[in-house]
Amino acid sequence: MKQPEIICINKKLRLRRTKEEDWKKALNWYQNPKVLYYSEGVTTKVYSMEVIKRMYKHLSNIGELYFIEVFENEDWKAIGDVTLSEKNMPIVIGEERYWGKGIGKKVISKLINRAKDIKLKKIYIPSIYKYNERSRNLFESLGFVKVAGNEKEDSYELRL
Repeated sequence: MKQPEIICINKKLRLRRTKEEDWKKALNWYQNPKVLYYSEGVTTKVYSMEVIKRMYKHLSNIGELYFIEVFENEDWKAIGDVTLSEKNMPIVIGEERYWGKGIGKKVISKLINRAKDIKLKKIYIPSIYKYNERSRNLFESLGFVKVAGNEKEDSYELRL
């Protein structure tokens, strides 16, 4: 099944397929040490555009990469990214002012439905840091179960 250009979640929230020329919008997110701490466990550096390009190319190759967009001031604004793949489902809300507003839950819920539509059998999350309670709670609240772990991180899976 072909990846859609737009997945509407509601009137103010959607997912939009990314294009390489749009990827520069993510630079500010991956320059934020808090974003990198929660998503990558990195505390000593920020991502360059070259690192973002490599990451997005990889994510595009393993699944469907989208920007998370909100409708604000009569226009759509990218605030994060998410990928749907059997191998991983990374999500980043890159704009801090949108943290804790339930956007992640709406996005992941919509992509779980998409995964069912395209006949994925499962979604595997290889790594969520133990200190990242928000992500752990998000995925657990949507039915993901812990399938492995170590002292630093846990892996989750959702059977569809």
